[in-house]
Amino acid sequence: MDTRFRGVCEEAAAQWQVPALAVGRSLGGAEEVVALGCDPGARFRIASITKPLTATLAVALLGGDEGVRVWPDDVRVRHLLSHTSGFDCELPDADQLRFGDGDDALERCVAELPGVRRWVGSEEIWSYANTGYWLAGALAAERAGESYEDALARHVLEPAGLAETSFAPPDLAGTGADASAGPYPRARRPSGGLTSTVADLLRFGRWHLERPDGGQLRVAHGRPVAGVYGLGLIGERVGGLEVWGHGGSWGGFQSSLLLVPERDAVFAGLTNASNGSKALRAIEDAFLHAATGARRPDPAFVTLAPDAYRGLTGTYANADGAFEVGRPDGSDGLVVAFADEQAIGLPLDRRTFHVPAGAHVGERFDFPRPGLARFAGRLAERRP
Repeated sequence: MDTRFRGVCEEAAAQWQVPALAVGRSLGGAEEVVALGCDPGARFRIASITKPLTATLAVALLGGDEGVRVWPDDVRVRHLLSHTSGFDCELPDADQLRFGDGDDALERCVAELPGVRRWVGSEEIWSYANTGYWLAGALAAERAGESYEDALARHVLEPAGLAETSFAPPDLAGTGADASAGPYPRARRPSGGLTSTVADLLRFGRWHLERPDGGQLRVAHGRPVAGVYGLGLIGERVGGLEVWGHGGSWGGFQSSLLLVPERDAVFAGLTNASNGSKALRAIEDAFLHAATGARRPDPAFVTLAPDAYRGLTGTYANADGAFEVGRPDGSDGLVVAFADEQAIGLPLDRRTFHVPAGAHVGERFDFPRPGLARFAGRLAERRP
């Protein structure tokens, strides 16, 4: 056991008040797991880390160029998996428990997708869209001739040896502001329904790196606020090397999966805390330093003239709610007011802002087109 790595985990968990944390890293075939406040084999919700598994299924059964029928012909499977379809993230009625827990839940959900707002055309602006994953999961299930869950098990979970990964409830309860004790809607499963263990996520990462078609998921198709997005995986560069992965957040659980293909390195982190990603960020940096010899670079802020902010301030809205964007008193940057909190972002360029401190530390927002902003990766429109 690397006591320094364990020390980083303990410090991060204490700083961000994470009740239970399980992390693992695989470097050159050597595996190490640290568990704090839980058993090393505890099952957590992995939320959106489900997406690379759904993408693996869809690529295997459908390919990237196939049409999707429910949306216009310019939308292909690759647009669903790369969040470049231009469609909104959620249904207008977000209560997906109404679709029930039967085998037709996903089908009933997909039947409502024609009513989802389309912000822009395909490949114009990257915008996070769970809707695309529900559709991709449904199309893959239809091609397999079985339910999405059975198709995922047959083509991904079983071949990868993920015996502890399923749609069963987690072993722990989520905590924090986002905690939810309710069931995860079956209709949402392709975008984030799985529970898993650290050992299984490390196993999936190694299996992905060994697959001849794994590289298809690591080709850039979209450009989020930071980095690039492939098919179910987010890409960045650290120390000159490609790093791919995905995070997850739902119901008081936050998680992380990272891959460094050139170093045959995998990181998996699971927490049962609404701010667990902040703790995982520090632990990720320790892993990346061990895997690449470098850490993520610090943001390079710039100074903007006052008139550069003209046209950016105002009220923006999407299905998540309204966001007030204004200038902070006596300092550079922009302040974004959410429902009951605010974050100050400093400029990286004329349209991209990074939050350096506070509850939203490390997050970014930007203004990809006049009248549009992206908060948490989702487009919002400025109100007149």
